[in-house]
Amino acid sequence: MKYGAVIVAAGMSTRMKQFKQLMKIGDMSIAERVIVNFRRAGVRDIVMVTGYNADQLEKALKGFDVAFVRNEQYETTQMFDSAKLGLEYLNGKCDRVFFCPVDVPFFTDRTVTEEIEKMDADSNIKVIVPNCGGKDGHPLLIEGKAVGEILAHNGERGMKGAYESLPEGTVVRINVDDEGAVIDADTRDDYRKLVDLHNERLLHPEIRITFASTTRFFGPGTVELLKEVDRCGNVRDACEKCGFSYSKGWNILKSCEEKFGYTIVERQAGGQTGGSARVTDKGRDLLAVYEELETELTEIAEEKFNVLMKKYHLTAEN
Repeated sequence: MKYGAVIVAAGMSTRMKQFKQLMKIGDMSIAERVIVNFRRAGVRDIVMVTGYNADQLEKALKGFDVAFVRNEQYETTQMFDSAKLGLEYLNGKCDRVFFCPVDVPFFTDRTVTEEIEKMDADSNIKVIVPNCGGKDGHPLLIEGKAVGEILAHNGERGMKGAYESLPEGTVVRINVDDEGAVIDADTRDDYRKLVDLHNERLLHPEIRITFASTTRFFGPGTVELLKEVDRCGNVRDACEKCGFSYSKGWNILKSCEEKFGYTIVERQAGGQTGGSARVTDKGRDLLAVYEELETELTEIAEEKFNVLMKKYHLTAEN
């Protein structure tokens, strides 16, 4: 089952009087926090819709392996228009897609998991809405085939109007014990609540995997480059998205192919444009191996981390 996520971060907050997407909560910005929450739950294909201060935001998030889609008309359009851009990008590429505004950064990975489990248990569900204390929250989980139905909505009442227009019984609300799913950073009071919530959260380990032989040659940067090649259809644009020079990007790909012994990117020469390129089936399988290994090792590391923190009496309660 392949999961994707759309994070809408195109708007400008007039009430916060600050670029809230990059406001820090602890050591992470609001935008980084949303990405990490999805990553911890095993969601790999993430697209962020940018608009206001797009260059600044995209530059700050380089290295997070996120695709960016811009809403150039963010000043005159609604959030739902941005949501549709992200959903169109992932439509047909994922079995299920999460949707979340960037200013809801503190939902837990447990909420994401509960939504997945609920949809697994009932094949009739098209949309799941988390609810805490009687208040609907985020992220939404949209069944892949329902993405087209959401995209066909006329925009009335935004995303809520879109999913509530679906057939009766196909939209399900689940109760979650997760205040972070219903708190957004729309005002300074909201922001202070988020900071308090952040301070109550436990630490967690973060796993970064690198494949090596005599030297290290395949890690997060390579994974990001391969995904961008797949998205862009050529190496030059992919290198630019990842912050690599064209020559460095080619050297990374050639080095990987030499180490593995098979082609991971097929290319067709095209002069100054860099030609076209596609990730091969073996390349896609390699990405799957990397991501599944990362997910499984992260789960093991978190379990062991919690055991050791308790063993040495380093939990928050102590």
